[in-house]
Amino acid sequence: MTEHQIDAYCDRWLWWCQTRRLYVPAGRLNILARLQPRRSSGRETDARLDPEMPYFNSALHGLFDDEERAQEAACFLGVYWSDAKIKQVAAELKCARGTVYNRARRFAQDAISMSKALKKAHETMSAQCSSFAEQNSALVD
Repeated sequence: MTEHQIDAYCDRWLWWCQTRRLYVPAGRLNILARLQPRRSSGRETDARLDPEMPYFNSALHGLFDDEERAQEAACFLGVYWSDAKIKQVAAELKCARGTVYNRARRFAQDAISMSKALKKAHETMSAQCSSFAEQNSALVD
């Protein structure tokens, strides 16, 4: 994948993460919260059902847990998740700005590769489970 494709993919992931809350109804506001002026327009955007993003999200969380990749994870979060100032991230990690972007994209590329493997494993396992349930006469109503 090119740099622009990786950036677009990570932007899709960010949008996917931000819209997950739209599937749960908003809680009722207490009386004090109702008296405060609204901070949002009240109209929410549509949440996308992107079939690739759950696997990518799982792969990211798996890579975040790897302590050896902590610096790459910090670069990824600085570039894609938060609106961090890249110069500050680079100063904290004692590297150049370009290195921060390169590490973030390499981390994202590894997560994309892992997400494809997760998707393939999931599809293989779910196909085996469904065929077992269909063939087992004890499971039939």
